[in-house]
Amino acid sequence: MHNLAIEFENLNIINIQRLQSFYPRVRDRDDISVLRDPVTNVIMLSSSEHMSSRYYEEKQEQAGYVVQESIVESPSLPDDLRRAEEFGSLLHGKRWLDFGCGLGGLLHAMQRRPIQAQGLEPSKERAAIAASKGHSIVCNLDQVPMQSLDIITMFHVLEHLTTPLQTLIQIRDCLRPGGTLLIEVPHARDALFTLYDCEAFKRFTFWSEHLVLHTRQSLEILLAHAGFSQIQVSGRQRYPLSNHLHWLVRQKPGGHDAWALLNSAGLHSEYEAMLSRLDRTDTLIATARVPEKQ
Repeated sequence: MHNLAIEFENLNIINIQRLQSFYPRVRDRDDISVLRDPVTNVIMLSSSEHMSSRYYEEKQEQAGYVVQESIVESPSLPDDLRRAEEFGSLLHGKRWLDFGCGLGGLLHAMQRRPIQAQGLEPSKERAAIAASKGHSIVCNLDQVPMQSLDIITMFHVLEHLTTPLQTLIQIRDCLRPGGTLLIEVPHARDALFTLYDCEAFKRFTFWSEHLVLHTRQSLEILLAHAGFSQIQVSGRQRYPLSNHLHWLVRQKPGGHDAWALLNSAGLHSEYEAMLSRLDRTDTLIATARVPEKQ
């Protein structure tokens, strides 16, 4: 069994002997399958050895992205705008690092809120693009002084890491005592495959770069082992009911745009609340603090 699975077993997040086949392959490789612990509900790939820091350092942008045009942009995607609205107040007057900042969209959306904003991006190409737009970018945590930051954000990054515990410990050391870590990850109990059993969504969503899908409990365990306290994990629903209906009827993504006439803030709020009560949201949000006395 691969190193990530062994690490998670040592943390009592999974039991390797209990792992069962959940899906026969990921969307971009037929030699990697999807496994699930039926007790903890944590989902992980059959291998993590295909991922490495070098893979992300050398990863190229896909053809057709805005960043490949003559005028390079750092677009603020809908998720960036949502996060800026939801979490912007946490950054006011703070020294902030966005871990896995990509093209710098969130850094752009959060302009002037923190007193110091920096992105961490391992991809050389993405880092260069973000830096070209005026953002301060580092490639790894070794470039960040210890206890120099008030808050670090990780939006859909943790599930990509081959050594998540080690990385979280490094992150803790970069934060001042009392500093905050904010994490957003996809949820292992997403309704589209745990409640609605949507075959098309499984075929689409499982990916060789997503090594682990967490539950509330596994995320809390991992953060506690990394030395964080005051850990709070809650469910969020990124995609509205229109998206789910479109998957179930059309077997395709994009329903939140194609069937946008079904979208409303009130309906989404009610649907999110229901899925949260069932613990079936598509996303988990975790906040954690560095203890004041270490």
